[in-house]
Amino acid sequence: MTAHATLLPAALTEQGLAYDPWRDLYENWPAYEVRIEPMGDDLLGEIREGDIIALRAGTSSGQLRSTLTHEIVHLERGLESCGQWQAREEAAVEAEVARRLLPLELLAAAIRDIGGDTDQARLCAMLDVDHLILQVRIGQLRGSELRTLRRLLGPQRDLWSVA
Repeated sequence: MTAHATLLPAALTEQGLAYDPWRDLYENWPAYEVRIEPMGDDLLGEIREGDIIALRAGTSSGQLRSTLTHEIVHLERGLESCGQWQAREEAAVEAEVARRLLPLELLAAAIRDIGGDTDQARLCAMLDVDHLILQVRIGQLRGSELRTLRRLLGPQRDLWSVA
């Protein structure tokens, strides 16, 4: 497996707030090898025969972390073809990746640390995720999660226009 050091603050990882896909792969999927290599088209990662997870070279740490988590969720859900339901399966995988990489406590801590939620590029960098995962997580915030996030943030202006 390719070594990788996360950019997340050690305190977040030690408190169990930050999911580490590299550790998960090592502990739960030890037969799999990660290869970072050039990839064509818009492909960011894939699971290949021979227990290989290929990730696109030249992407950010957050992109690698998000893509590896995506591939791990596919492993957990099974690798069967979904046919006409492929788009629905990808959406379900992205939703799980977003929940796993961005628990509310971690998201709230990052928003507090940078003083707001408007600089999404900075949030992505701080949280070590790609923009899609942040967008998916924001889109998931409803009801009790939104209230919990507001409680964790304390006095804060409106969040992203999610009411």
